Order: sequence, then C-alpha cells, then structure tokens
Amino acid sequence: MTRIRIGQRWRREPAASPLDSIALELDGVDLLSGAVEESLAEVVPSLVRSVAAIIGGRQRLAQVSLPEAHLELVLRRVGPEVELLVANLSRPARLMRPPVRVEVEELAEAVREGGERFLADVTRGAPRALAQSVSQAMAEPLKALRRAARPPEEPPGKPSLQRVEPQALPGFGFELRDVGLPVNRTTERGTAGALAPLLTPGEVWLSLPGKPEAWRVPGPPFLTVLELSRQAVELARAVELGEERFELAPAGARPTLVLDLKPGKAKAGRTGTPFPLDGGTLATALFHLGESLAATFAEADRALVGNPYLVELADRCREGLSHLRGAVEPPEAQGAAREKKARPGRGTSRPLKVPGRLRRLRFDKLWEKRGLEDAEEARLLLGRHGPVYCAPQLAVAFSRKDGAQLWKRAAALGVAASADGNAVAADMTRVYGFTGRGAGARWLHDHDGIPLGPLLLRKDGLLLTLSEDRTVVAFAEATGREVWRLAPPRTQRSWLSTQGHRALVGTDSGYLYGLDLVDGQVRYRMRAPMPFHCPPVPWGRRFLSMLGRGSHWAVLLADAHTGEAVWTHEPDLLRPCVPLPVGQRVFIAGEREREGYLLCLDAKGRRVWERPLNLGPGPYALAPLPRAVVVTSASGAAARVSASGTVDWRVGAAGEPLIRALPARTARGVTLVPGERVRAVDPRGGQVLAEVRVGVGLVALQADVRLNLFFLDDTGTLSAYRLTSHFTVVE
Repeated sequence: MTRIRIGQRWRREPAASPLDSIALELDGVDLLSGAVEESLAEVVPSLVRSVAAIIGGRQRLAQVSLPEAHLELVLRRVGPEVELLVANLSRPARLMRPPVRVEVEELAEAVREGGERFLADVTRGAPRALAQSVSQAMAEPLKALRRAARPPEEPPGKPSLQRVEPQALPGFGFELRDVGLPVNRTTERGTAGALAPLLTPGEVWLSLPGKPEAWRVPGPPFLTVLELSRQAVELARAVELGEERFELAPAGARPTLVLDLKPGKAKAGRTGTPFPLDGGTLATALFHLGESLAATFAEADRALVGNPYLVELADRCREGLSHLRGAVEPPEAQGAAREKKARPGRGTSRPLKVPGRLRRLRFDKLWEKRGLEDAEEARLLLGRHGPVYCAPQLAVAFSRKDGAQLWKRAAALGVAASADGNAVAADMTRVYGFTGRGAGARWLHDHDGIPLGPLLLRKDGLLLTLSEDRTVVAFAEATGREVWRLAPPRTQRSWLSTQGHRALVGTDSGYLYGLDLVDGQVRYRMRAPMPFHCPPVPWGRRFLSMLGRGSHWAVLLADAHTGEAVWTHEPDLLRPCVPLPVGQRVFIAGEREREGYLLCLDAKGRRVWERPLNLGPGPYALAPLPRAVVVTSASGAAARVSASGTVDWRVGAAGEPLIRALPARTARGVTLVPGERVRAVDPRGGQVLAEVRVGVGLVALQADVRLNLFFLDDTGTLSAYRLTSHFTVVE
C-alpha cells in the first residue's frame, strides 16, 4: 500500500511558507526518512506535477527536491510501473535504499489523495496568498491524476553497457548500465530533474599494483564518483598541508584505504600490508575518474553536456588537477624564458604604447546614469563588459561603450552580486539565483525571510554572502540549495573572505572562524584580544587582519588553515587602514598626533621602517605597485613609497576632502588618484598627466583595461570617461 503522509504541525502556526514533514510510505516503510522540515508549498506541488507528468506519458523521468534533508526523489517510468530512487547528496553521497517499484495507478492514487488533502488544509488555514499560489500550482496536475494512466509516448531505451578500465595504476574504473535511457524532452517546467538520468546502475572499482580490484562499490557510479571527488579535494589539501595520514572509503567500500602521506605508503585497512602509493598520484587518479565519468555521460547523450550536476563535477575535478600540477620550469638553457614574453591574461592591462615619454592625457565624458539608489552604501565593481553597480536592494550592469543596461536584479530583501554576473536576490518568500545576462532565474528556492547582500563571493561551486552584515550564508551555485549557514553569537558585524579551502569570518565580538567551504564545518575558532575591524587579507598560507578598540589597534597574522596566531604588532597609530601585503612586507598607514605615517613590517612582524607621509589628516588608503605602494588621503593627496622606504614622489591635495579615502587604481601604466579632481599620474615619476573634475561626493572609482574611467558619487550618478588622446615627447 502506498501513502503520502504530510505533517500537520504547520496548521497550528499558519505561515506564508509552511515547514513540516512529508513521507512517502510503501507498505509502512518511509522512503523519505529525514524529511522533517521541508517547505510543503514547494515539495507537495512538485511531487504532484512530477507524478502527473509521468502518468500522462509526457515524461519517463522526474525529480522532486527536498533541499532541507538534502534528498532527491527520482521517478522512472518502467512500463506499467514507476521505479523510485531516493538519493542523498550530502556527505557521503549515496542511495538511501535500493530502488523500489510501485504500480502506476497505485502511485497516482496515493499522490492525488495526499495532494487534495494538503490543498484543502491550505485553503482552510493558510494565508490567502499562499492558498492562491498553491491552488494555481496544483489544479491542473490534480485533474491529470484523475484520468487513466497512459503508456509513455517514447519507446523504451535499449539496455546498454559502458565499461571504462583504469588507464594507469593506481587508477579507477567504472561500469554504466542502461546508459541508453532517454532523457526527458518536455515542455513542462520544474518536473524533469537533472539528476534523474545520472542515476544509472553500475559500479566503481579501484585498481592497485598487484590488486586489480582492491575494492568495488556497487550502485549508481555518479553518486560514488561525486563522493570520491569530494574526498579527492580533501586528500589534495592533506598533501598540501603536510598531514601524516588520510583514510579513503566512500560509502559501502571495504576495506578502508589508509594512506601514510609522508613516507608515501598505503595499506588496505589498519592491519593490511603496506605498499607504495603517493597521495598526490591517488588524488590525480580520483580527479581523472570524475572527468572520465562526465565525458562518458556526455558521449552517451549530448543532452547531458550542460547538466549542472555533471558541470559541477567536471569543474571540481579540473580545478583539483590544476592545483596538483607543479610549477613549469622554463627552458633556461635555451634562453626561451628571456626571449619570449608571456602574453597578459584576460583582465590585465598593457601599458600605453607611446613612442617617447608620456606627458599628457585627455579624457572625454562617454555617458552618464543618474538616480541610482543607495549610492552611499553601494559598491562599484568592474565586470568583463563594463561596470557593475551593487546596492543593498539593487544590482545593475552597464555596457562600457554606451551605458546600455546589460542586466538588472532588484529584490525587497536584498541583492548580492559579483562582477562576473552571478547574483542572489531575496524577497519575502523566495531566493533566486541569476547567472549572466539572462532575464530569468537559473534557480529559485523557498526563503526564510532574512536579508541578503550586497557582498557576493564565488568559490569552489558556492556563492557566499552575508545577511545583515552578520550571518554567513552559502548557496550551491548550480542548484541554489543552501549548503550551510553560520550565525556567530554575540555579534553585530562580520567580515567575510576566502582563502584556499577556507572561509574566514572575523567578528566584532573578537572571534574569527575558519570554516570548511565544502560543508561549513567550523575547523577552528580563534579568540583575539580586541574586535576585528576588516575582512581577513590573504597572504600566502596566512592572513592579516586589523584589531582595535578605542585608541588601541593591532595587526594580527595567523595561519589560515589552523587558526594559530603567528604574531601581533601594535603600530601605535590612530585610524589605521587595512593592512596591505606586498611581497615579503606588510604596509600600514595611519595617524599619530594629526600627522600621517606609513609603517613597514617584515614577515616576522618586526618594524623595518617608518616614514612620515605629509599628506594632511587621515584616514588613508593603500594600493600596491611593483615593489612599492601608493598612499592616498581623502583630500586627494598621494605619495608613492618604495619597499625600501624611499618616498619617490608626492602630489598635493585636489580640493575639498571626500567622504572617505579611496585607494588609487592603476591601469595601462597610469595611476588614478581619487579626489575632488581625479588625477592621472605617471606611477614612476609622479607627473600629473590629466585631471577629471568629479566633485566631493565621489564614493567609488574604477578603471578598466582600456583606461576607461568610471566614477560613482553619493547622489547616485555613475559617469564614464574614455581616453581620447595622449601626448608624448620623443627624445
């Protein structure tokens, strides 16, 4: 007997988004065990639509997501029956139980009865807006479930077998059965899941020297390889950090493979005979396995090329392989490293091609946009096609050529956006994910109503943002599932950054959290003597941060992987800026007795030198140059100081002070100094090459690789200038 059981706890506290349990019982066994806090307004209509599409013969595959339990219910039509699979995509990725089959009419009747009961309960006790949306989503599918079941219009796929042997030892092989199962090609949205065609049966095995099958894992190879790719990332980190031991065992694999990383040996189980096996070699084999599986699926059916699960798996494996590759030694003996210059990558700017010494530049206004909201709290980013304006509730991208709007995201509870076009928008009931210029959302999920943005960081398949500048939330980039969340206690303000496989969260309560990006687990929590006041700044394997309370400030250096403090230095400055690492030096600018000073520390926290700036009152901002830094003040004054402590040049104030000090920008061999008049300066000699009058309301400045300038002021005006001519003196 098949039944759909829906929790009733939500009826006692009606809400705009009811959260409760849902069960799919077959002869008293719940296939969805653990789904106790799901959004019923999403899950129940999705289940009804999926079963209606299968019963009506429009689809052979369907998928229902239960994001809170990390479960995916996959339905496959097999003649007069429907095969049900429940996959858990958390750690470890696995099938919850073997596939089960139920008759089509029995499943349709159970889903219809459960859907009608839920619809009646929502109509009686839920808010009107929720009742209307649920009724509209379920009306047509419920009618379809009352009709007789039709056989699928698509003929059944021919059983097939795809076997891929290991290419080297150690190596992994896999076998896929029934790869010929056709992929859904339907016009009904939201029911044909991307995971369904990947759960084909098969097995994965490990081949070692002298052991063709060290262990074998039966089940859908995609889930096994997904878990192995995650373990490969952890193994690569363990090798990088110099850890002593690592254990490899996906779900169901026996015995566990125990690796002693430093001597380069391994053994099957804790009592097995050791044999040579390098950790980096095994990690490479794991990443190659993921790439090979993704390619096999794509070759079997070209419709799977853009499958988000396969794309995410392939991207993880390619990135892992890129980290494992060692440095490429240039052929010094042949002189190729000296004769052939490397081409600059995309996003880097070449110096201006001038026949002599550059003396003068001229910029003309290109376009202007007025009336942008919340400009004082906004950020101005530089994307591939032009500037990106990011405010708390609005994100807009403009074309660099004519200011045409490329895309716009707006939401009542905030928008988090990045320069590459990724955005997460939240309203009272939904959270939406956008990619690039498309008008439609790539994914949407139920939302608990917390504000998001405007900061958005993209790292390792995750989109990281802050809620109310306090809570860190991580979404899966491909599916939008909320992977993890951290709400630090006794905290009003948090600062977020990423470094390697860590998310670093500094708080004004004096704690810094080092989280694993994959699952959000707090790997360490370090207690500082004072509150944190800036995002952690990556510096190799370590990070820098500024601590302060009142007139006491300190610079902290700590290990980003373990959280161990290396040193703390008190600079004896007021209003110090964010520390800037350049090479093996750390620079800090601040005030002392109304005078500006620049401090230089070495890698051990010792003061190397200190120089007066003579730039007027602070605060100050720092920007890097090759073997030097540029210090700017709110008044527009600036100075270049070399790593040895020599003040190479200094320019005076450029009018009234700005709202805050902005860092200089360097593009195409020209340094832009922000102020009431933005000045283009030769970074080597300090000669002023051009001036653009912007006003005292300047809050953000950007310059692209073509030396186009973009200015944002506090009135919400975004203006663009282009380089029209340059003058040189030929010697």
